[in-house]
Amino acid sequence: MSGLIAGLPGFMTTVLGFLLILTVIVFVHEMGHFLIARWCGVTVKTFSIGFGRELWGRDDRYGTHWRIAAIPLGGYVKFIDDANAASAASSDALREMSPSDRAGAFQLKPIWQRAAVVAAGPLANFVLAIALYSGLNATYGVRLPPPVVDAVVAGKPAEKAGIKPGDRVLSIAGKDVETFEDIINLVAMYGGRELDVLIDRDGAKLLIPVTPEVEDIKNDLDLPMKIGDIGVHRFQAARIGSLLPGMPAEAAGLKLGDLVTAIDGQPIKTFESLGEKIGVSAGRMVQLDIERSGANLKFAVTPVPRQVPDGAGKTKNVGRIGIGPQSLQPQAVSLPTALRLGTRETWSNITQTLSGLGEIFAGRQAANQIGGPILMAEVTGKAMESGAEYVLRLLAYFSVSIGLLNLFPIPVLDGGHLLFYAIEAVRRRPLPPAVQDMAFRVGFAVLLTLIVFANYNDIVRKAKGLFPGMG
Repeated sequence: MSGLIAGLPGFMTTVLGFLLILTVIVFVHEMGHFLIARWCGVTVKTFSIGFGRELWGRDDRYGTHWRIAAIPLGGYVKFIDDANAASAASSDALREMSPSDRAGAFQLKPIWQRAAVVAAGPLANFVLAIALYSGLNATYGVRLPPPVVDAVVAGKPAEKAGIKPGDRVLSIAGKDVETFEDIINLVAMYGGRELDVLIDRDGAKLLIPVTPEVEDIKNDLDLPMKIGDIGVHRFQAARIGSLLPGMPAEAAGLKLGDLVTAIDGQPIKTFESLGEKIGVSAGRMVQLDIERSGANLKFAVTPVPRQVPDGAGKTKNVGRIGIGPQSLQPQAVSLPTALRLGTRETWSNITQTLSGLGEIFAGRQAANQIGGPILMAEVTGKAMESGAEYVLRLLAYFSVSIGLLNLFPIPVLDGGHLLFYAIEAVRRRPLPPAVQDMAFRVGFAVLLTLIVFANYNDIVRKAKGLFPGMG
């Protein structure tokens, strides 16, 4: 399948890749409903991947009709007493059933069984994400840059608060920190709000309040975002991790894995400082001291000038030789550690998504970050360019997102059904059918509004990409 997809044009590759990912997520979600329903004795009439006209179908020995439909943007499991694919209750269907059919009716099951069946779909999505993240961690290894501050930017909140190079961050806002990326991700979520940062400094634990400043950035899809930043960095060694063809570094004979130890006789410790030295040397030959497999070598390289934004709406010339830093190498981990980290990453996806939505509703983030299938397909296309690991991680992330979306307390969604069951448990009787029907209509209207809004954002964003002068 991957070879077939790879041979298609870029647009078709992206679309088919996205549909394949979505189909897997929908199948797992509906299989969660299906398996628990069967376990609870509920008669499942239909298991559908997609909506609309049936493209393929068959009946199993239990009477369930399995089908693949023409519109591959979702799916459903329909029980014997459902009025429709959204699992709305049908009292008419119950009245017309024989006693044997009533034994398999979903509506007549105890509340805990109905709740278990409904919750099983989103939970299956979370289990899929944990399995994928854990499998990838065990297969590819994990990158665990320690949460140690290598540098503090002058004038930034970290320096003002008293954080120093060498400090090891233990927690932020009560949330444990394991890697440097945890620091960046947690701080990004809380721009403008004071955070308690627990650090270890030479064995002493200090609790330091820091208020991240808010920065306006654009992500890889050119969407505006506001993120928190406190001004801490970790260093990357000045080791060459990538070479651009036809650029001065490759022409001079530099190789992947070379460690730059000095430039024009001045010692170099980090890739950042190497970039700064190269940047101010456009058009002037410089000498690089290189360590390669234990040998010390020297290379003469002339950086070529490149135009880059200067931050003030203008451009400036900087030197470039066509090298990139070496990524942090993955570390092999045991299966229990891979599982723990996979569960942690899934939970992190959930909390970051909820926090991001909270920021949007609070007006601290732009609502145009909410996207629909077009945005998801674009992200899928970028992941497919990066390899199988990135596609599978994206599959895990989308699975978490769709599972979480389905838990929102909106009638029509799984979370709406769970809300009804909670009310029924308190009242000791279901809500009146008229109330449930009205709630489903409102829920459908809310969901349709969200879908329209998300697709509107996608269309506007694509239009601005085609016509930069818009808006």
